[in-house]
Amino acid sequence: MRISNLQSLPMTTFSEENSYNKNNPYSSQLLVNRMLTEGSDKETRHFELSLKDSGLSYEPGDSLGVLPHNCPKVVEDLIEATGFTGSEEIEIAEEAICLKDALTFRFACTVLSKIQIKKFNELAQSSALDDLLKIENKEALIEYMWGRELIDLFKEYPQGELSVEDFVGLLRPMPPRLYSIASSLSAHPEEVHLTVAVVRYDTHGRKRKGVCSSYLAERVGDSIPCYFHPNKNFKLPDDTEKPIIMVGPGTGIAPFRAFIEERKATGSTGGNWLFFGDRSQKTDYLYGNEWEIYQKDGLLNRLDLAWSRDQDRKVYVQHKMLEKGAELWEWLDDGALFYVCGDASRMAKDVDQALRAIAQEQGSMSEEDSAIWVKSLQKEKRYLKDVY
Repeated sequence: MRISNLQSLPMTTFSEENSYNKNNPYSSQLLVNRMLTEGSDKETRHFELSLKDSGLSYEPGDSLGVLPHNCPKVVEDLIEATGFTGSEEIEIAEEAICLKDALTFRFACTVLSKIQIKKFNELAQSSALDDLLKIENKEALIEYMWGRELIDLFKEYPQGELSVEDFVGLLRPMPPRLYSIASSLSAHPEEVHLTVAVVRYDTHGRKRKGVCSSYLAERVGDSIPCYFHPNKNFKLPDDTEKPIIMVGPGTGIAPFRAFIEERKATGSTGGNWLFFGDRSQKTDYLYGNEWEIYQKDGLLNRLDLAWSRDQDRKVYVQHKMLEKGAELWEWLDDGALFYVCGDASRMAKDVDQALRAIAQEQGSMSEEDSAIWVKSLQKEKRYLKDVY
């Protein structure tokens, strides 16, 4: 079988820096894999990857793209569920490759999509799936897909004889994962650091795990295919005297570690204010020792921490912002840049609402005027987001 529109297997050596990209990733050695949340029910890890002799560079605010491999057990279980051996040969971009290797390196084998279910049901002809795919059953379909993977379709719905071509037709290329970089090249020459929440959970009678987060978590010393993804819209100000306010709960802290390292390395004199939050200070204070040192040394002028489970009332970063509304307004009035990194679905919206509330209270603005003011900050590139 020939498939011509997929990327080739990751290569490992290149002669020019510009050749490193998602189609031709750099092969970086994973130097450090360290748990940051000992004793927590969350698994968050710090990774350090080598850029030695690569000639590659990045700026604080950029992301690292990682091209993961599927877990061998996931691949084995899927092959078994489909009835293949894994030795079947297919052709991708004029290159012959066995099915097992294609599933390991080339294809996404886990997260389900509606399109996949539709294609699968063209083979299975299941009346139950027909009903699930109806427009009026949209919510039921979303609920079904949550926590399920492609293997679940094969286990839950019998299908007739399946050709390897039909099976591969259900798959999509393995997408890269982008992670906000947690280091400054000025502070860590020839290295790039990441802060990653590792996803592991049980659903529908099977143990599941995030493809890329577990790929990194279960390795050290291995070669990791990766590339840099610039983010021109999430940068430190050119004027090193400008104050900055950083809001980054959970792994949203990553780029702000890079920002502070860069501000220290370049001797920036602008004020630095960090809002960080997570579940518990005892187990989830990511890079806590570093923040305390920076604060003691005067580099970090303000540090506000929000712990959702250390008291009866849940406290989040937006609550801390509202508590410090007067001071925050002063910083913004003095020209500070405001940065947010992390969860887009709830946290970023709550932070945005808190910013508007502060403008209404401290700036005596109407709700409408506060919305206009927030938009003006964005237009002036003083309100910058890296949310996902």
